[in-house]
Amino acid sequence: MSRSKVEILDSDDFKMFVCGPTVQDNVHLGHAKTYIAFDVLARWLLKRGKQIFFVMNITDVDDKIFDRAKQEGTPYMQIADKFFNAFMEDLDALNIATVSKFDRVSNFIDESASLVKQLLDSGKAYRLDGNVYFDTSKAVDYGKLSHQSQISLKLKQIDAAPGKRNGVDFLLWRSVPEENEGVWHSVVGNGRPGWHIEDSAVAFSEFGGPYDLHGGASELIFPHHESELAQDEAISGEVPFVKIWMHTGLLLKGEEKMSKSLGNVVTIRQALSKFTADEIRFHFLKRHYRESFEYDQKSLEHSKDEFRQVINAANLAPRDSKIGHASGKEWEEFCLQMDDDLRTPEALSTLLRVSKSIREDKPELHATFWNMVESLGFRL
Repeated sequence: MSRSKVEILDSDDFKMFVCGPTVQDNVHLGHAKTYIAFDVLARWLLKRGKQIFFVMNITDVDDKIFDRAKQEGTPYMQIADKFFNAFMEDLDALNIATVSKFDRVSNFIDESASLVKQLLDSGKAYRLDGNVYFDTSKAVDYGKLSHQSQISLKLKQIDAAPGKRNGVDFLLWRSVPEENEGVWHSVVGNGRPGWHIEDSAVAFSEFGGPYDLHGGASELIFPHHESELAQDEAISGEVPFVKIWMHTGLLLKGEEKMSKSLGNVVTIRQALSKFTADEIRFHFLKRHYRESFEYDQKSLEHSKDEFRQVINAANLAPRDSKIGHASGKEWEEFCLQMDDDLRTPEALSTLLRVSKSIREDKPELHATFWNMVESLGFRL
């Protein structure tokens, strides 16, 4: 929100929430870029002595899933289960191993409805044609996360519906006819929650109140995270509700973001048929997590060649030196680079330099090498 680096304070416990995927299909390399970045953050916090509670929500109640289920004549939960399980396999294959808990939003319908009721009861939400919308005029500076003025917001439209009080008022609860699939009976009526309130329901259930960090790809800043923040603060009365907002740059294909809706994706599974998880991780960490860049298989092949230097060093450094204590100027450099907003391009340069030294027979760097490898999440 401040568009600046924010210090992580010295408390031992760190609560972080990262938006997971909508499970209507296999996830792609753009997702991998984001989740690798947050995995590295979590690994580094653990290395620095933090206790982390890392929650990732899984959106398995969404119109895209219901639409696909209808097209295929399949129960929607069968679609959601299939691609949730595939996503978990992809994360395991990529060695994304720091998430404490995966929460499927379908398990938080009652909690979502309860939050919607609180907003209705407090006058911060209203009913319209059976649906419930958040009244953004009641929010604390709606637009502050995405840095949009009230004038520019008047030109925006979220969840278009005639009769809304403000164009950017967003859907909290959708009324759905009984004959459709995906109808829940709740304290606010029959239907299903909107996208934004599902994530808040998970966060309130898991953290109870304000927490340290909320993250995802930069495309989620508006309207998703902006709306989450507005309703969280409206429900809790706590401002700020989230201390740090952290967003990754996008993976582009051509001039557009890699996106299932655009059909220009390279899935994680397709990439893993040609490259190892370590090579993919190395490729993404060569750029800072906030940078957007274009997918290019030739660049990935170049990263694969570069990563061979790390593999060669790993073959020379006994694995039992993993338990040793990292020290020396190389480790100090690495720590400074990682502490400063995860400057992984520089950290990788340090790792490559240490890898070269190991190949020149410097066993005193073995422990430092393996600590770097572990911090960045390479399996080797």
